[in-house]
Amino acid sequence: MNNRMVRVCTGIFVGAIALATVEPVVAGTFRNGWQYAVDPSYDSYGSVNGGIQVGGTIYEIYGMAIKEDPITNRITVALNSNLPLTGNPTGSEVCNGTTCFPVENNSVAWGDIFFDVSGTGNFQEAFDNGQIVGVRFSPNNDSRTPDGSRLETGVYTGITGANVAGQNAGFRNLYHNRQLVKDRGDLGNREPWMGDIAWNNPYYGSYGSSSGSWATSENLMPNIIANGEKRGDVTIESEAALVAQGFDPSWFFQTGSQILGFSFEKIPELVGDFIATLLQECINDGISLIGSLSEPSSTPVLPEPDLCDIPMRNEQAYIIQPTRIQGDLKIFENTFSHLWYDPDPEMGYTFRGQQDTLFTEILNFPCGLDADDKFTVSVGNLPLGEFQPGQSVNFSQLIPGITGVPEFTITGINPENDYTPFPSESQFASQLKFNVETPSFTIETFYVSVPEPNSVLSLILLGGAGVSVRFLRKKSKR
Repeated sequence: MNNRMVRVCTGIFVGAIALATVEPVVAGTFRNGWQYAVDPSYDSYGSVNGGIQVGGTIYEIYGMAIKEDPITNRITVALNSNLPLTGNPTGSEVCNGTTCFPVENNSVAWGDIFFDVSGTGNFQEAFDNGQIVGVRFSPNNDSRTPDGSRLETGVYTGITGANVAGQNAGFRNLYHNRQLVKDRGDLGNREPWMGDIAWNNPYYGSYGSSSGSWATSENLMPNIIANGEKRGDVTIESEAALVAQGFDPSWFFQTGSQILGFSFEKIPELVGDFIATLLQECINDGISLIGSLSEPSSTPVLPEPDLCDIPMRNEQAYIIQPTRIQGDLKIFENTFSHLWYDPDPEMGYTFRGQQDTLFTEILNFPCGLDADDKFTVSVGNLPLGEFQPGQSVNFSQLIPGITGVPEFTITGINPENDYTPFPSESQFASQLKFNVETPSFTIETFYVSVPEPNSVLSLILLGGAGVSVRFLRKKSKR
């Protein structure tokens, strides 16, 4: 092995002193009782003044969050989007140049949210097995009962789904959407996303692998409840009510014109790991959230979910692979923030941002570890401490006065260990948050050990030899 010198960025006196007292915080996408999913700001599709616009349309979804309250036994869903609760009032049709498409009910509204609690890892199979809990919260969407009347808002089990995109100038499925988003949008090599899941993830089956046709029912992705047994009512929640419960709109990269939400009483079927999928009636955008709901509890505070216990978060299909590989260097170009990235286990790695990309937080570490497995995170020669799964490293908290770091190192990895619950697919995946929603960065195998955390004081005494840390400073607002 060729030894590599570590770039020094010491001289961070205040930040180094703070290291001794800062405790790691719970990681994943779990914050203050809420489980978050982030969606890009560039992948919605809409008609604007007779022309097509991709990104930033009225249908754009920026994120979703879900919280359960053990005292009230209620689940609350918060949405950050540009689409109002009652949808986009379009009139009877939407036109694109010389082509017009009919719109039922004179509006394109939200679809219904589907909670998959099956554990099958397959959206279609969960529907077939009746293991989807559906919630209709938009009062004027096109959900209908078998006799044709509109479905009441509420929580439903034993549901069947239907696709109403054809009546809403929309898309058959995720693949069909991606075709036109990529064809008509200025995305370059960026891809649309579905929150926690890629549009073409195997979880969505043929809905992400074939456009199909309107005449082929198996290619029409369900986006509303067709029928089912109503089990409870839905209460609409205002932005103020959501924020009062701890929802943080600033967690997302952008804040839409609409912060809205709804809540409902938790039913027995909603326990354990789940995947929530929400599409609009037109499937012009959509989002998914992988999370976990607790067993019934009499305690006022729920235990924070161990996101490492959710297989859907750790399977190889849900971890981002490099765009390309050059020797020991794994290159990720225009990916998406908040996701899991996969280098194979080695003794250590250096993560480097490209262009304007900064690392703002390590949200979580790889799963499947022994209790005594810990990893050292360092910025240059400055160790920030030892961390485990379920903990995070927030660089701006540990080193005050910065937005993020352009590079960091993880060491202390045993390449003989299996770092996921799937030994045949061993990997050392880390969940990363960036200052930009489409980061570019590299991961390089690291062969030189860094000082142990107890040597931080000696680094302070050395004084950093006048090394500049300007690259860590917050950018001034223009």
